Amino acid sequence: MVLPWVDTIIDGLVELYRTRNIYELYQQLDIRVIKLNKDNALLKKAEAMYQRNFFNDEVVFVRDDLEYQYEKFILAHELGHALLHTKTYQAAYNKDLINKGKLEKQADYFALRLLQIEIDSIDYEGFTIEQIASSLYVTQESLSSL
Repeated sequence: MVLPWVDTIIDGLVELYRTRNIYELYQQLDIRVIKLNKDNALLKKAEAMYQRNFFNDEVVFVRDDLEYQYEKFILAHELGHALLHTKTYQAAYNKDLINKGKLEKQADYFALRLLQIEIDSIDYEGFTIEQIASSLYVTQESLSSL
């Protein structure tokens, strides 16, 4: 899958802030990261959640037990939602009208491209999807975006 419009957003982001470091981007964009226990009801068993309130304050709630490399991917995914789906997330409470699968694939694509994660088929020959995802510190679902 190739999404040129997402690539353009990433290129502009990297050019403007001169970094692909996810933590620096969050700081530059003034998006707070709050780490929560995995059992916190706010996360609803998810690994992370992006929220923008009525005053346009943005925050990502993320589990506090994620491995550093995997956390970077999850934060990049949530940043994808913040930048790609600004209007959609304002109306996210009416979930019946949102194609969640499409939005998740776009956020996965954003994360993989921002972090420059690619798969060399020769390096991973004979690996399962689970093994590839684990070695790249990404979700299995995100691999369909490559």
